[in-house]
Amino acid sequence: MKQARSQNTSTPIEKLLLIGSVVLITCLAFEALATTNAMPTVVADLGGDRWYSLAAGMVLAGQILSTTIAGWWADKMGVRRPLIFGMTMFSLGALAAGVAPNLAVFIVGRAIQGLGSGMIMVPLYVMVGDVVSNERRPFFFAVFSFAWVLPSMIGPSIAGYIVQHWSWRPVFWLIIPVALAALLPLIPILRRMPAKELGEATPPPAFVAALLTSAGIVALQIAGGLSEVSMWIGVIIGAGLLIIGMPRLLPKGTFKAATGVPSIVGMRMAIMAALIGAEFFLPFVLNRVHGWTPASTGWAIAIGSVAWTIGSWAQARVALWENRTKIPGVGSSLILLGALLVVTMPMQAVSPAVSITGFAIMGLGQGLAHSTSSDLALGVAAKSRHGDVSASLQLADALGPALAMGLSSVALSGWAHLSGGVSPYLPTSFVSISFAILAIFASTRIIGVKRVASI
Repeated sequence: MKQARSQNTSTPIEKLLLIGSVVLITCLAFEALATTNAMPTVVADLGGDRWYSLAAGMVLAGQILSTTIAGWWADKMGVRRPLIFGMTMFSLGALAAGVAPNLAVFIVGRAIQGLGSGMIMVPLYVMVGDVVSNERRPFFFAVFSFAWVLPSMIGPSIAGYIVQHWSWRPVFWLIIPVALAALLPLIPILRRMPAKELGEATPPPAFVAALLTSAGIVALQIAGGLSEVSMWIGVIIGAGLLIIGMPRLLPKGTFKAATGVPSIVGMRMAIMAALIGAEFFLPFVLNRVHGWTPASTGWAIAIGSVAWTIGSWAQARVALWENRTKIPGVGSSLILLGALLVVTMPMQAVSPAVSITGFAIMGLGQGLAHSTSSDLALGVAAKSRHGDVSASLQLADALGPALAMGLSSVALSGWAHLSGGVSPYLPTSFVSISFAILAIFASTRIIGVKRVASI
């Protein structure tokens, strides 16, 4: 589907893909950042702080399951059907969450929304792998991150204003018509991409593993809201399900950081766990410990997101493949440095400016490593595997934060029993530090990886 042209210019089909993807990602980014800032008010209204991890993280559990299906579906039948199905599920889930009368309905709505979001991003990655040249891919992934700029600057603050002066509910359902409209620019390119015949109707090979992994994540998140004995039962169940499911869900060798796609996916999962795990708790801790309003916490989230975009722009300036393989290590190191500063966030005696500065440094490192990992993973994989590799990247994006949320929930509950109420939110920062260290290790296995796909 590619047309001959200079590597510095885009074909018409690439321009269509860029415009449509940016509009759609902008809508998804606005929703993700806005709902993160609204979540402390949601749990206070519907269920209590102990269920914060479950309410905030359920969308990720749904995304893990649907991302597995989306990669298989896109490889077997093309991108059109999973993309449209994902938009439908995303919209229905947002509506259910926005009108939820209780926490149970809200959690179900968020799970449905996660099922939809997992179906949306994988087709976009597959389209990039299919129609965009090797030379242009870094630019595309940088623009994908740039699509977060406007939402990151105004999304959390708008959500904070709406929550503070109106209600948290419109934050969820106001995005629905905009998201559906965002699909329109992609229609021409979807028509150009041929549909595939399914052939033998076999289920996705990793579907059972995805079910077990999602169930394990949910078990950990639930465990954090239970009493001490029940909590440990939930932890054992969740850990068992994850031990069985995760190795079968991700590329073989991911947990050993094997050279190639496995180490890239493992690094990506760890950096997402470190940063997004911290971001989920940022508005919560600033509100509960430092008394910040939702409007104020919105600016804190925005600072980290803008730093992410700056990092993504910087990595796109590096053209030589060998040098690009070193970028994940730089990004992971910055994430660790920032996480060490974020440790001060739950400390009432320390100014929040310190932890927010650390969060911005984490965002900068994330922008460097995350966008680069997309380019590297597609570069070392054959074109026929782009759907599978794209799904693995999206799984890492969901699985990392979901693990961080589950582990943080359990750590917070355990710390509450041991500390006697001293700095009750401290464990969340150490979860981020642990994942940042793992990311640095995985990044050492990426340096010098060879591009094997010729497109």
